[in-house]
Formats: sequence, structure tokens, C-alpha cells
Amino acid sequence: MAETRLRLPDETYEQIKQIAGDDAQSVNSAMVVAIEEYIVRRRRERYQTMGRKIAERDRELLERLAR
Repeated sequence: MAETRLRLPDETYEQIKQIAGDDAQSVNSAMVVAIEEYIVRRRRERYQTMGRKIAERDRELLERLAR
């Protein structure tokens, strides 16, 4: 498992600390979950963008196939 050092603004740290406490987990666990959710969201956005580009590029073909 990799380790890294992360510098956070005090306000951000206090917010993640509060969230972690509310969810009965450590600050580290809350941060791991937040980072994993960020990765999933970015991946989803990238695939959606690719899908839109493909649909736009191949609109005519897709319309003919839909008939």
C-alpha cells in the first residue's frame, strides 16, 4: 500500500474530520472513499464525453440504424 503526504487547508481538514466522525470512520478512510469516488466520477465523465463524440460523429449512421 502506498503512502503519501497531503496538505489540506484547515477548513477542508475540519470538514473531512466531521464527515468521518459522522460516518464512524477514520479521517484516512473518509479521504480514501472521497478519492475513489472522484476517480469513478472522472472516469464516468470521460466515457460520457467519448460517447457523445461518437454519437455526434456517427449521428447519420445511428439514425439510419434506428429506422
